[in-house]
Amino acid sequence: MKGASLPKARAAKSHLLKQMMTLLELRGIGIAILRHGYGVKVNLSRPTAAFIPAEIDGVPVIVEVLGEIRR
Repeated sequence: MKGASLPKARAAKSHLLKQMMTLLELRGIGIAILRHGYGVKVNLSRPTAAFIPAEIDGVPVIVEVLGEIRR
């Protein structure tokens, strides 16, 4: 998977966060280090039926279901 530059990935992360901030399953959005550049990583508490794009602004999006946060 070809990634993007770090500044482009940071901008895409901000754009995606604005779109997904009301998603109840969302646990976090971060920057992923790929083999060739950077991507955006979306962490979810459980699978969701909500649309999550495979890329945003030309930056790949990786989705991982982590489960519920426990204390």
